[in-house]
Amino acid sequence: MVWHLYNHIIMKQIKLSLIIISLFFLGTACTKWGEATPNCISVTGQIEKQGVTSYMYGTHTIKDYALRSDIYDLDQFIHEPIVMIEGCFIKGYQNGAVEGGPDYLEVIAIAIQ
Repeated sequence: MVWHLYNHIIMKQIKLSLIIISLFFLGTACTKWGEATPNCISVTGQIEKQGVTSYMYGTHTIKDYALRSDIYDLDQFIHEPIVMIEGCFIKGYQNGAVEGGPDYLEVIAIAIQ
């Protein structure tokens, strides 16, 4: 009887440990390819319309970054000489991973300087 109770307690601890480990890995793998990550930066410069490129992602650029935004119409900021954007890196598009292209940012905030 004691052995059965001991075995039951050990199995519950193992199950709890597996659940905790699974939740940890689920939390670290939340961003999928093409989703914005929680890693964000600020970039100051002039926004330009994206032309034809070998890497073919992004609608606009600022300095050495390709941009996209679901929040802002980036065309409205093309003629501004200096803007500051806050952008989050998009998973899978960092360090020239796609056709040697630039890092890809999801614009989450923008300010005219």
